[in-house]
Order: sequence, then structure tokens, then C-alpha cells
Amino acid sequence: MTEVLTVIREFDVFGNAGQTPYGIDTPKINVQFVGISPAMAFDANNQPKLARTNERKLRDIEDGLRREFHDKMAALDGNDLAQNLQAIQDLITTFKSRLEQDLLSDNQLELESLTMNGEWLTYWQDNAPLAKTKAQQQENLPQDF
Repeated sequence: MTEVLTVIREFDVFGNAGQTPYGIDTPKINVQFVGISPAMAFDANNQPKLARTNERKLRDIEDGLRREFHDKMAALDGNDLAQNLQAIQDLITTFKSRLEQDLLSDNQLELESLTMNGEWLTYWQDNAPLAKTKAQQQENLPQDF
């Protein structure tokens, strides 16, 4: 029987996790694939990975989603919780659909799970009275700090 391998990949929604300041945990979608050869391969350290062609397909899917959802994800702000959650849901369901359509293949490569981590902005209330007062106080701090 052929050995079934597992690979976990992290899709950084904005694609710039390496350039973010320390402490900021950018939004990510973790994808867990299970598969067999020829859809899977091994790296130089004998660890499972996606085959080169599948790796390229996955990268193309990720790049396409970043372009398609850039404006929606950059606009996640404000106090419209439903609108922000809808944008996140649209991104994740489109990602799953693209994986199923362009990458996965029956009995060779399957999607086992999708999870999220990082800081996903779902609600931001910056025009409430106390929030405005706080922002004003921060602007008026003494310059000797």
C-alpha cells in the first residue's frame, strides 16, 4: 500500500509576513493536504512536500487571491462587523474552491483541513467618544518621551 503523506502550508493573506514589525501576527490560512506520489514528494531533508508542479499551482492560486482580494482585505475596518466577516468568509471559500478546482486530484492529493491564525480585523470603533479622547491624548503626549 502506498504511504499517505501530510503537508501543512501557510498562506499569508497579505504576503508580507517577513517585512512586518515584530509582534504583528498577519492573517494566515493554514492548509493541510494529504496525498501520495506523484502529487507529493520529499525534500532534501526527507520531509514530505508538494510536488514541484503542485507547488507552482498553489503559489499561482495564492498570488491570484492576493490580487483579487487586496482591496477587500485592505478595507477591513470600521464597525460593520457583518461586512468584515463577509469579506473574510469570501476569501476563505474562494481559496477552498480554487484549491478544489485547480490543485486537488482524486486519490492523489486531497484537502484535509483549513484553519486560520493571526490577527484578522473584524471590528474597529475609532469614532466613539472615549476612542477619540484616547487618540487625542496620544497625539498630545510630551515630546520628551
